[in-house]
Amino acid sequence: MKYLLTSILIVCFSIASSMAQTKSSKSRNSKQYRSAETGRYVTKTTATKNPSTTYSTSRKSKK
Repeated sequence: MKYLLTSILIVCFSIASSMAQTKSSKSRNSKQYRSAETGRYVTKTTATKNPSTTYSTSRKSKK
């Protein structure tokens, strides 16, 4: 019984750890795109269609 409970806990912790690593790696390389005309955030598609009126910045990490 102890072995089964320990195994389940190890699996849960390893899954949670792998999900946390995946989430942090996504946000590390993300960028935000803003319109130079309006100052509003725009999608990456809009930014690539209108490169002269948009600029990108790195996302700030949430700690």
